[in-house]
Amino acid sequence: MEETFGSLARRAAREASSRPLYVRLAEQLERQLLVTGAAALPSARSLAAASGINRATVTAAYRELARRRLIELKVGRPGRQQRRAAVSETAGEPPRGALDLARYAPDRELLPAGEVFTWLGLGGAEGEGVTQYGSAEGYLPLRRWLSERLGQLGLRVKPWEIVLTSGVQHGLDLLLRAFTRAGDTVAVEDPTYPGLPPLLAAHHLRPVGVPTVHAPADPQEVCRTVRNQGARVVVITPTLHNPTGLVMDLAARERLLAGLAGAEALLVEEFFDPDLVGEGKVPPPMGALSRQVVTVGSFSKSLFPGLRVGWLTGPSRVVEAVLAVKRATDLSGSSFLEAAAWTLCQRGVLESQLERLRRVAIDRRELVLAGLQGAPPGVRWTRPAGGFSLLVALPEGVSSRAVAARAARAGVWVLPGPAMSVSGRDDVLRIAYAAVGGAELRRAVNGVVEALGERRSALPLV
Repeated sequence: MEETFGSLARRAAREASSRPLYVRLAEQLERQLLVTGAAALPSARSLAAASGINRATVTAAYRELARRRLIELKVGRPGRQQRRAAVSETAGEPPRGALDLARYAPDRELLPAGEVFTWLGLGGAEGEGVTQYGSAEGYLPLRRWLSERLGQLGLRVKPWEIVLTSGVQHGLDLLLRAFTRAGDTVAVEDPTYPGLPPLLAAHHLRPVGVPTVHAPADPQEVCRTVRNQGARVVVITPTLHNPTGLVMDLAARERLLAGLAGAEALLVEEFFDPDLVGEGKVPPPMGALSRQVVTVGSFSKSLFPGLRVGWLTGPSRVVEAVLAVKRATDLSGSSFLEAAAWTLCQRGVLESQLERLRRVAIDRRELVLAGLQGAPPGVRWTRPAGGFSLLVALPEGVSSRAVAARAARAGVWVLPGPAMSVSGRDDVLRIAYAAVGGAELRRAVNGVVEALGERRSALPLV
């Protein structure tokens, strides 16, 4: 039987594919497991020896099988899955007082000298603590702060129900690793933020877009897409959708939740802090309306992108599955960066920054909207409630790529539709005004209007 698994492993290695070897190996082994059961599966060491594949690759394949709930990982060899998706293969922490020659991490003597960590507001022991590998869950003081902050918005979660990530993209990546397989369908708003299409492609998923131009995604259309396409995951941004800048109202959020109540699809909300909304009433986050929603957020838009700290929360089964993937792929996040984020929040920097961003965003929006009044007929655009982008919809037959190319020749960069669309739509473009303000922004918008064509009156989308 071991030779059978060895031949399957060699077949996976010979397969001509750009997909990672461990994924191909897991798929080959999965077919055999359906026949023999997990008890027949050899240890990673034995299979590596029988197939000539690196043991680390075999172990990664076994972890993938554990993620799919087919086996349970134990020290020494895989076993039959019972309750948990995976069991840690580490031997745990040494007892107090033991001389630790197992861990490759620095002691106090090897840490940077001087008061390196005092700016974080940390004491000596705390500063030393953030230099080490942290927990997969993330820096506990920050999770406590997030628990309080989200609770104020109606999203009541405990610190242990929050997983810290390296941003929204990382949170979504962990989620897709845990709950999707190559070929699964994911429903998204179309257009969406430009980082999502390549992430879905990297996971070999099939994205289906729900048109989002004149208004936020229609709940009825989202639910119809899930039913008809069998979507495993739905990703939406109900507050300050990127690129439109629109906000889904409370009634639409409730209709969406009601329509997906009986579906198996996982509803994922990309969270924008409601304090970034400059006008209009902001409904509670989707996660505050249903505990079945997975909420993914970060400090990138509210503080600055270089602070690669985000978070994920949702049902316990989701948190546990994401933690299992996180432990297997990156051990833990950066305790140093997470402590820095916590310090900024504790000192009130986030609160003052949100207020300033909200004010500046509205001023810049008005400047952009005024400039677009000179756009050609048939060109329309959204009126964002906050944030730093809006969507321009082009008349039939006008290519966003051509407009972007003409604008680029004038020294102005805008994002054409195909760069943010899962369907490749070429009839929209995004104007973002986070990187440019004042007179330069006015000149930039005039350059876009020139690239659009003849200057005549036009109407906003909303």
